[in-house]
Amino acid sequence: MTADDVSRSYLTNTNWLFVGGLTIALAVETTNLHKRISLKVLTLVGANPRCLMFGFMVTTFFLSMWISNTATTAMLLPIVEAVIKELTLERGNKNDSYENHSVSGVTLEKTASTNGTQFYKSRTLSEEDEIETKEDAIETTVEVKSQAEVEPSQKQINAKLKMKKGLTLCVPYAASIGGTATLTGTGPNLVLSGQFPILFPDAPPLISFASWFAYCLPSALVFFLVSYIWISSLYLGFSVREYIGCIQRKHKTQQEINANRLLKREYKNLGPIKWSELTVLLVFVTTALLWFFREPGFMPGWAMLFEEGYVDDGTVAIGMASLLFFLPDVKPMFLRRKDEDTKVRPVGSILKWSDMKKFPWNVVLLLGGGFALAEGATESGLSQWLGDELRVLEKLDTWLISFIVTIILCAFTEFTSNVATASLFVPILATLAQTIQVHPLYLLIPPVLATSLAFMLPVATPPNAIAFSYGRLKVIDMIKAGAFMNILGIATITIFINTYGVAFFHLNEFPDWAVPSNTTQG
Repeated sequence: MTADDVSRSYLTNTNWLFVGGLTIALAVETTNLHKRISLKVLTLVGANPRCLMFGFMVTTFFLSMWISNTATTAMLLPIVEAVIKELTLERGNKNDSYENHSVSGVTLEKTASTNGTQFYKSRTLSEEDEIETKEDAIETTVEVKSQAEVEPSQKQINAKLKMKKGLTLCVPYAASIGGTATLTGTGPNLVLSGQFPILFPDAPPLISFASWFAYCLPSALVFFLVSYIWISSLYLGFSVREYIGCIQRKHKTQQEINANRLLKREYKNLGPIKWSELTVLLVFVTTALLWFFREPGFMPGWAMLFEEGYVDDGTVAIGMASLLFFLPDVKPMFLRRKDEDTKVRPVGSILKWSDMKKFPWNVVLLLGGGFALAEGATESGLSQWLGDELRVLEKLDTWLISFIVTIILCAFTEFTSNVATASLFVPILATLAQTIQVHPLYLLIPPVLATSLAFMLPVATPPNAIAFSYGRLKVIDMIKAGAFMNILGIATITIFINTYGVAFFHLNEFPDWAVPSNTTQG
């Protein structure tokens, strides 16, 4: 390949989709919109450990669909740690940040009583909060029996330890699952989206944001639910009554009340929603709608207003992301009421170029390198040679071939980068599909999704490493929980591709556009 041809691989439409999508995600992080969403969800689900685990997983799952799995995990795990301290009363250290609480003008001071118990009393800081102060004072009078009176049994100690591990581990697992639901959710999805038109230039645009969302979201939701049942059962015990009680629960322990109060306090500390958050939310929702309705499939999309090839998902991503460098981070004067500040002063934009220092440019280069590698493997004939060598698999059923390669990539990604793994194997599997005359997506989608099933080792993904760094987990804990997570993931992917996937992508047919240029079909 010439230098020009290689360079073009680094600036494909998929790379621009990645740049635009992550720029919008960066704005979500910069304005703290993701924290507001997560804390709001957690205050709604309640503070029972089983309910909290579900709340943390739902929040992580949703956020990782749109922003990076690593950023989502790094944001939520400190909240998990704070909640764990409230649930297990780990507040003995004087330097603990939760010893003195401040809630909407009320300071809660821990005081020792004469009989050795502890309670919290409140003092009013302002007359405006007098009513709220009295309510908080009643709610926050907490009695904790001293260790001299009640020594926890070994069973209780083990149960608390397992709860801590479960709440810590559920966040990185939910982040990996949520990333599979959208095209921009994680790198391997974009690898397939970018390499597919390179490997099959005559193929119609089968992989778009809308088509990926329509197929992968149901799969991700099913995997999410069975994963929640597995993790909660492993660390909190399986109980149908507890799952039902999580919804209908009325009576709470004092520790649960404390944890719920902590979440509400953190949400209050964010203050009222800001103009910048509302603007980013509007841009975020508009971008998702433009992606979905560009070519939705079940109806004509807005892309029909332009000539074919002039707009793509990358066009939407970069266009909407560019607006964030122009839109003001405070309410414009012409929209302010008379009782608001109307003084003329310079305003900044929601995003500044200095914010892009946090942008993962290394992943952009990694994706571009993968696209260049795919084109080089095709141009040199390497993909064809590898596909011919794998012809021995032709005797197996198609579903079994897909199942085998899914397992291989799932194991491979435990030790290597998921983006690098997908970049390496996608050209090989595409050629294998051409060789044995199977619809390419039959052999491409399941293995690519499997590269996100890295649950067993701390080094497998950055979210796993972040969770492991808190010191509550051992490697054996991740192996025990992650091994069955991998089994659940592979089973879900295999069932979906052989049922919903066959109908959605018409996988029972070998399309004409997949026939190699040097051969004829039949």
